[in-house]
Amino acid sequence: MSDSRNENSIIAEKKTLRKAIIKGINSLDAKIKRKASESISNKLTKLIRSDSTVLCYYPLRSEPDILPVIQHWLESNFRVCLPKVERNKIKCYAINETESLISSSMGILEPNSSNKIISSKEIDFIIVPGIGFTLEGKRLGRGGGLYDKFLNQILPQTLKIGVAFKLQVLDKMPTQNHDMSVDLLITE
Repeated sequence: MSDSRNENSIIAEKKTLRKAIIKGINSLDAKIKRKASESISNKLTKLIRSDSTVLCYYPLRSEPDILPVIQHWLESNFRVCLPKVERNKIKCYAINETESLISSSMGILEPNSSNKIISSKEIDFIIVPGIGFTLEGKRLGRGGGLYDKFLNQILPQTLKIGVAFKLQVLDKMPTQNHDMSVDLLITE
């Protein structure tokens, strides 16, 4: 009984934390967000230099805009993949350009199903979105658990990189057993 009460308490705490962080992100000045996003993209460009297979995300307004680094990788012959949710699971699709993406039922731009599917075992780097992170790599997602399930299936040598604005970096956060961490956090 105490386990379920504790679990419910953690779920409620995470929900409150998500709302507070998103409110903070939404109040950020557009110029500050743009500069922070540029800094994050530049750091990713320097970090991931060799031809690799990179799973990214198409940024929402509340996430760092990593489109410049995605474009750089596409122009530099990296194999760039984006996630697509299918039957409540993340599938990875290779893309050649960002203009050919389609809008999902949730309004997120994602690859068309005609793009080549890429096995999670082929991915070298994953740029992981999140609402919040700790410096130790703990991650607070949107609450659906899709990335946690996906990250639990990748090869151990695949580097999981979280990206965040400074206000998304927390000293501590509540976690549950299924929560997956990132290996490295890039911030402005």
